[in-house]
Amino acid sequence: MMRKCALTVTVVSVLLALASCEDDSRTKMLSDYHSDFDINYGLFHVYQYDEVNINGIDLASKFDFFNTFRLTLHYTDNEISAVTFDNGDVPFSPYSYEIPSGKVDAYLNTNVLPNELRLTDSEKVIAYYVNGEFSIPFKLDCPSLDYKYTFKSIQQ
Repeated sequence: MMRKCALTVTVVSVLLALASCEDDSRTKMLSDYHSDFDINYGLFHVYQYDEVNINGIDLASKFDFFNTFRLTLHYTDNEISAVTFDNGDVPFSPYSYEIPSGKVDAYLNTNVLPNELRLTDSEKVIAYYVNGEFSIPFKLDCPSLDYKYTFKSIQQ
C-alpha cells in the first residue's frame, strides 16, 4: 500500500512537471526587448599578488587614477560584438601590446575555460570571463609581483 501511494505521488509529480514545461512563452523574449546595447565597466579591484600575499592585496582604493579606467562591451543580437578600452589616467597598461583606440570588433570565446574576450582581427585576449566577472591578469616591471584587474558594471 505504501509503495503504491509513493509510486502514484511520483507519477503525478512527473506529469505535473511535464505539463508545466509545455508553456514555452516564459522563455521567449518580449518583442520590445533590446538586443543591441552597451555595458560600461570600471575597475572594481586591482589585486597585487606575491609569495606572501597569495590572495592578493586590493590597490584600487589606494590610487585615484584607477577610477578613470573604462571598458565598454558592445552587444549586437545579445552577443558581444565590440569593445572600447580606455586606460584613463592609469600610468601603465595591463597589455604588452597596443590596444586600438575607439570601438574595436571583439567576441567572447566560450569554447575555452576561462572564456576569453578577444579582438576579432588579431585574436589577442583583452580579458577573461570567469564566474560572472571580467578580469585582466598582468605583470609590471617586478618579476615577483603579479596583478589582476576585476571589473564591475557602472552606471553612466
